[in-house]
Amino acid sequence: MGVVFRQSVKTSLVILGGALLGVVWNFVSARYLQKQDFGFVKTLTNYAVIVSQLLTLGMSNTLVVFIHRFSKDDERRKVLLSLCILVPLVAFFIFLAVYLGCRPWVLNHFQPADRPLMDRYFLWLPPYSLLIMYLALLEQYLGSQMKVAISVFMREVVLRLFNMVVVLLFAFRYIDFTALVVSTVLVYLVPLFILIFLSRRTQGFGLSFRFSSFSRAEYREMAHFGWFHFLLGLSISLISVMDQNLLPLYDHSGFDSVAVYSIAVLIISFLQMPLKAFMPASLAVLTQAFNDNDITRAADIFRRSSINVLIPSMAIGILLACNLHNAVAVIGNKGNYADMAPVVLILMLGQLFNIATGINDQVLSVTNYYKFTFYSSIVIVGLLYVMLRYTISHYGIVGAAWSTTAALVIYNTAKLLFIRRQLGLMPFSAATLRILLAAVPAWVVGWFMPHLFDTGRHIYVHAVADTALRSAAIMIVYLLMLLWLKPSEDLESWLAGVRKNKRLF
Repeated sequence: MGVVFRQSVKTSLVILGGALLGVVWNFVSARYLQKQDFGFVKTLTNYAVIVSQLLTLGMSNTLVVFIHRFSKDDERRKVLLSLCILVPLVAFFIFLAVYLGCRPWVLNHFQPADRPLMDRYFLWLPPYSLLIMYLALLEQYLGSQMKVAISVFMREVVLRLFNMVVVLLFAFRYIDFTALVVSTVLVYLVPLFILIFLSRRTQGFGLSFRFSSFSRAEYREMAHFGWFHFLLGLSISLISVMDQNLLPLYDHSGFDSVAVYSIAVLIISFLQMPLKAFMPASLAVLTQAFNDNDITRAADIFRRSSINVLIPSMAIGILLACNLHNAVAVIGNKGNYADMAPVVLILMLGQLFNIATGINDQVLSVTNYYKFTFYSSIVIVGLLYVMLRYTISHYGIVGAAWSTTAALVIYNTAKLLFIRRQLGLMPFSAATLRILLAAVPAWVVGWFMPHLFDTGRHIYVHAVADTALRSAAIMIVYLLMLLWLKPSEDLESWLAGVRKNKRLF
């Protein structure tokens, strides 16, 4: 587990770099776009991502799992690739026909003030979805060939840099808003062509239309696998994005509310970085423990992974909560993003509970209880829709935040109780309480520390200075409390190694 901890620290730093680039892009967008325009661009992207996931019909999961059954010289490998390209394409044309035929019905779901924008760029959603769909498929293929880094680089760095350039061109009036929207869509062609080029250089990549190479039994197996994982992936995705997708339909502020809410979601995404960093390494050793039928070791890994993720997540949560006033001062035009502050705090409650309950989904997947995840996620999606439909109409973005947080708490509580009953595993321990005790004085220092600078004057300089001092005070108190309470043996081991070797890794 110590190796997992050290590897995860390295991964966290890499993910942090990508997240900071995303912050800059969102800041530039919020700064130079009107709230309605910014909200529309975010909505168009959100819808394109969901539609692209619908159109894949689980073929991306099928590709990753089944491609390893065939050697690089086996023609069935190429037939599988052809199926994974053609099935989503057929689904795309069906969607296109329905989408174009239902244009008045679709437009009527948006707020009256937003309909002209949606109507003007109505035709750009299908190609946007198509590009994202094939980009995701190629990422999955390259990932199956152990070429993950380049696909992540394309998505996290290249796309964001190009989008930032587009926004800056708009800010300096080299292009108009129509060119910005079109460029936001077509910029996906750049990483797509690069991934196609890289895929063609891998051994065994190609197309074959000899569909008779597979038996009926093999087709049934692939169809069952793809359909189940399609529904599972879609339901889990909807839990995390349904609030943003329903806001423009039911909030009276429409795209304006999406702009504010999306910034809050961006801020909350920092909380998820430690979980993303720790998960791959933790999952590997957890899977090995279950394969060896070593339940004692599996329980230890499950508990320690929860503790190790919660420690940095709690630090990030305190830093975000105590510096919200500075974020409001910096982001947006003339402070019109102030409504994001309560949304961030509400969403933070749900995410911290989600993180504290550990890698529940991974445990259920490894132990073949994945059907529980599927059925419970379906129930939560239905419950979340009902809650959002009511709370957004009555309470706007605050209602959306409370509904999402409630759904996360219910969903993770159900998984927690199921794992406890079936496997006897529990992520909480005395160490969890010690982390919370360490967090309280750090939060008190950061929350009640007076504002040392006037963010009304020289906003950027004063906000950055206040953030730096406040964050330093929080981290000093938090680290001292952790050193005193000692909630994690892995943290102690890592710190001992840093002191001994005079380096982080």
